[in-house]
Amino acid sequence: MKILLSLLMSVCCTELFGQNYVEYQKTFNRIDNDILSNNLSIASKRLDTIYHSFDFIYAKHCIKALQISCLQNDTSDVDKWLKKCFIQGVPFWIIRNNEITSKVFQYPQTKNTLLSYDSLRTIYNSSLNIQISRTIDSLYVLDQKYTNKVNNGFILFRHTIYGILWLNNNRRQFNVIKDIIDQYGFPGEKLIGLSQYYQDSIEAKKDVLFYGPSIDDYRAYIMLIHYFSSPRDDINEALITSVRQGFLPAYQYGAINDFNVLYGKKKNSSEFYNVWHDDPNIENNPQINSRRQLIGLSPILEQNRNNQISTDRRKSKTINSEIILE
Repeated sequence: MKILLSLLMSVCCTELFGQNYVEYQKTFNRIDNDILSNNLSIASKRLDTIYHSFDFIYAKHCIKALQISCLQNDTSDVDKWLKKCFIQGVPFWIIRNNEITSKVFQYPQTKNTLLSYDSLRTIYNSSLNIQISRTIDSLYVLDQKYTNKVNNGFILFRHTIYGILWLNNNRRQFNVIKDIIDQYGFPGEKLIGLSQYYQDSIEAKKDVLFYGPSIDDYRAYIMLIHYFSSPRDDINEALITSVRQGFLPAYQYGAINDFNVLYGKKKNSSEFYNVWHDDPNIENNPQINSRRQLIGLSPILEQNRNNQISTDRRKSKTINSEIILE
């Protein structure tokens, strides 16, 4: 009977959400409010709906769910979300080094999952488009090379020789990324997984301990930010489809639009989402909040609240003993 009820719940949830990642993000916004209201049991119920409704769950959200389960000492959910963390590419060392998720090593119920890390990691790798991942990696190396020249190179060359090289490279990498978007969807975490940067605990540990384990993929996103830092036509129609399908996080879509409002061509359709850059006219906030709501982002006040909480946690060095916020 319990198995039958679980299957029925899974079917109902899938019909309700239909793999719609706008609704997915809205659910995580509600979970944040549950966390800050200390209603972790309600947050767990929402997470159970996510678990049964979506094939792909972002790595940071798997970690968040694991943190909530650990704080409630719900060993069944702990094991379920630990397994999901590994299937979604969360490295073993991140679980071990977070003050909340390190509790998984205390539970007998998680022993088999911990021992199965390599096989679960194989499932993660098999879900990725490795060829596209390698392409994005190679593009990102060049992007960082030219960006570093513009930011830190010989000052007389930054906005002349280096600037021209940077702009030309931005255009080349955009053309590759746009072709990938048109064929497969945005090349983010769902398509190509997390950056290899997170696999190197020696390199990444300092950042993860300082910013918390809210890991995600940023390679193609940063390259588009650089591309849209110059006058360009928008590609919002393609990008919004990727948002709905889970290939592009809503906040990344919002940030790309913020850049294109400031630097794009006047004829483009981009508008402020107040993710990276803010509309200087606060009277536009109601319209911006409506815009944010349509792609799943929380209201501006909630975003600012979460940002301030995270800043305070970093200052007090408590970010690794608190649950991830959006």
